[in-house]
Amino acid sequence: MKKNLTEVKFEELKDKSFELIHVIEMLCEVCEKPLNQKEKLLKKIQILSREDYQSLLNRATVHDRVEVDIENTKIYFYDHDFPGDIHPECIEKL
Repeated sequence: MKKNLTEVKFEELKDKSFELIHVIEMLCEVCEKPLNQKEKLLKKIQILSREDYQSLLNRATVHDRVEVDIENTKIYFYDHDFPGDIHPECIEKL
């Protein structure tokens, strides 16, 4: 289960390794809902100290949202992009 990074305490992440994954959600120009998404593995990190945790929080500030999957040891950095595409059903509404 994914949680927003702001809901996760240092103690929950301490002494664990995580894969950092960058997710770009491609959004419809009309309804702004996802058309598709692209994922890319950035690197693996360990949270061993409060400094590691603070570094993660600092890195998160440049992304639209950050979710943590503690069970699967993954951290997802989400960003949004508008590629100029539109859902077919949104075109019909225009």
